[in-house]
Amino acid sequence: MEIKTTIKATAFVMLIAGAIAATSCNNNKNQNKMNENNTSLFPKGEKLSNDWFSGNAFLQTLLARDKNNDFALGSVTFEAGARTHWHTHPKGQVLIITEGEGFYQEKGKPAQRIKKGDVVNIPENVEHWHGATANTKMVHIALTNYEGEQNVTWLKPVTDEEFSEVNK
Repeated sequence: MEIKTTIKATAFVMLIAGAIAATSCNNNKNQNKMNENNTSLFPKGEKLSNDWFSGNAFLQTLLARDKNNDFALGSVTFEAGARTHWHTHPKGQVLIITEGEGFYQEKGKPAQRIKKGDVVNIPENVEHWHGATANTKMVHIALTNYEGEQNVTWLKPVTDEEFSEVNK
């Protein structure tokens, strides 16, 4: 009787050990999936000019304007503290935030905090800026419409004072 009980106990312990091992294996797979989900959708791209951006910002062109599409599409990466200068778009712009946190601000209005999953629909000819927070990077897809040959009018830089104010 004792031998049967010992065999049953041993089998039970082996079954539990196997279940723990399988769970551990699945957790490693889940961790790998989580790490994959934290990578950017697109490559960082080329550094953008400090004539129009403060800090380090990068553009990966996704789709250039062509005969079928009267817009440009790109993924823009803003390192912490990076931002556009004030600017307008003659036919508007749409931003889809894919990573991190940042700000969008229209001239004369309070800044709006934006984060992954947010969509910003920017009306035509509205003076605005957008970029990362002081401490976190932000990536967005920008769909920028054309009017004739123009899709943006660049204005003055966002001052450090203006940027500090929204980061309080």
